[in-house]
Amino acid sequence: DYHVDIQRVRDDLDYILNNHCTWEPDRQIGLRHRDLCENPWKDSVGGLPNKQEELLFSQWNADCPEYTKEILLNLAKQENLSWGRIRFMLAGPKQGLSMHYDHQPRYHLVLQTNISAIFGECFNHSPVRAMCYHIPANGYWYKVDTTREHFVFNGGWEPRIHLVCCPA
Repeated sequence: DYHVDIQRVRDDLDYILNNHCTWEPDRQIGLRHRDLCENPWKDSVGGLPNKQEELLFSQWNADCPEYTKEILLNLAKQENLSWGRIRFMLAGPKQGLSMHYDHQPRYHLVLQTNISAIFGECFNHSPVRAMCYHIPANGYWYKVDTTREHFVFNGGWEPRIHLVCCPA
């Protein structure tokens, strides 16, 4: 039930892209990092070996835009949790992530999408192998149970950009 102004978050992302880093090579930009990391904007990229590692991402990037940081702190307060990694994630046209699972659910705020960008929840012991969902860019947060096997695919011609938050 927490609605945000996604245009302001998009503007914050543009600020980061214009002043601090690019999407390349991994199509992820982090807002939190570990102590003494080499590149705070790229430290949170990729997967982690276990749930406890999430606790190490305890530092906000020094130039994290205020509006985005404010909405993230408000969501954490509303959900009674603390954050580990927080990343902007880009899936370009005809790109995606293969089947995998995460150690805990994720919170998604969709900044840009298209009707052909899907989240697929997989089922191992069922004639239906996956159910696919489209998460809209409507300014609402979505808590997604990513502890189950899932995949992401952007089957459209426009980029798919999500702000993805990992509880610590």
